[in-house]
Amino acid sequence: MRICVFGAGALGSALGGMLAGRNDVFLIGRKPHVEAIRKRGLVLQGDMSRTVRLPAFTNISRVAPPELLLMTTKAYDTGSALMKCRPWVTGETAVLTLQNGIGNLEALRGWKGRRAFGGTTTLGSTMVSPGKVRISGLGRTMIGSELDPDYSKKIVGVFAESGIPSRFSENMMSEMWAKAIVSACINPITAILRVPNGRLLESRAVSRLVLEVSKECERVARAHGIELPQSRMYPRVRAVARDTARNLSSMLQDVMRGSRTEVDQINGVIWRLSEEHGLDAPLNKTMAAMVQSLEGTCSRKVNIGT
Repeated sequence: MRICVFGAGALGSALGGMLAGRNDVFLIGRKPHVEAIRKRGLVLQGDMSRTVRLPAFTNISRVAPPELLLMTTKAYDTGSALMKCRPWVTGETAVLTLQNGIGNLEALRGWKGRRAFGGTTTLGSTMVSPGKVRISGLGRTMIGSELDPDYSKKIVGVFAESGIPSRFSENMMSEMWAKAIVSACINPITAILRVPNGRLLESRAVSRLVLEVSKECERVARAHGIELPQSRMYPRVRAVARDTARNLSSMLQDVMRGSRTEVDQINGVIWRLSEEHGLDAPLNKTMAAMVQSLEGTCSRKVNIGT
């Protein structure tokens, strides 16, 4: 399959590097990353160690459109990414989002209809330096669309054949909300406290905060008509924090770099939806405000612990 990874940062590059083993894959990314890949190849480290030679570009102007467009930009860049890709792709091009946050699949469906597919992944990835990505756990990737289950399963097969553990979901919107809730509970708190994911489980007070954020998110999801894959999300949140105990959340990594975070597309969306449905979500509102206050600050050392 001819695949374009649009917004190839750490996650997109990790997925693209693995998919390139059996598919015709090219990356669209930022200039330093692209130049490093052109010179030395894409270097994957950690749980998947290899150097992959594959085409990489900073824009789509001279590249033929793909069969599958894999969207891995930051959630706040979805709108601008769609504007760039809209005149480029063909009517048959399928688009798959593996982004964080809420609203990405809805945006893709507004553009591509039944050719838009949702996905979630727990694959751990970190940008070590331009051209080098560390993979810390292959995790699980879920892909699906009730509008076209057959093609969903085809994409799942492509991922699985490339060594990416993948499953088909009949209710991808539910799974995407579930992941967003997990992110809403873990990411902002780790970013504020500057700690790895597992440290959230070591304090009774912090664990209680995580529980209350989870409950708040559940209420908003149900009011919005989302049937979550499990009635209580807190056990899943704890399981993810435990399984990724030494990982630094993507939001914490953004704060450490002094970069913009996706908190507005995670906690911020949940807070705004709560208001639409006549509910209160003060914890999500507070998390969004606190993380936004950290954006652009100087990086600080994170205490990994033992």
